[in-house]
Amino acid sequence: MKTVPYNSSLKQEVFDFTDRCFAELGKRFEPEGRHFFYNDIGKNFEVFLCLIDEDKVVGTVALKRTDENTAELKALYIDSAYRGQGLGTHLMEVILEEAKRLGFKVIVLDSMKQYKDARKLYERFGFKACDRYNDNPYADVFMRLDL
Repeated sequence: MKTVPYNSSLKQEVFDFTDRCFAELGKRFEPEGRHFFYNDIGKNFEVFLCLIDEDKVVGTVALKRTDENTAELKALYIDSAYRGQGLGTHLMEVILEEAKRLGFKVIVLDSMKQYKDARKLYERFGFKACDRYNDNPYADVFMRLDL
């Protein structure tokens, strides 16, 4: 298993993976609608990493720049068959190192109350509740980590 930066040859695999993850969560992946930013990952994300097992994407995590000092944590997903193996922790460690390397001072994220395991992971890394920072109508949890 390896963690690699996204490249365009992974686009279909990332789309298929994201579609599966969203379906498991009862959501719909809409790359032609509200998830349009997946169509140009290189342009819309500062960092987008893929966890690969053999030739299959089994996890993702990303950073989207919001201002000079702040990045938003995005796309942290693990294939259901791979959960419970510490891979979420691994992706968090890698992405936070990338954030520091890029000079970010703050990481923010939005989520939903129903994703309790994800919130526990964020809290383990020091994320704290914060005020709403965006207009995402689906999010009801907002967190921040000062690096």
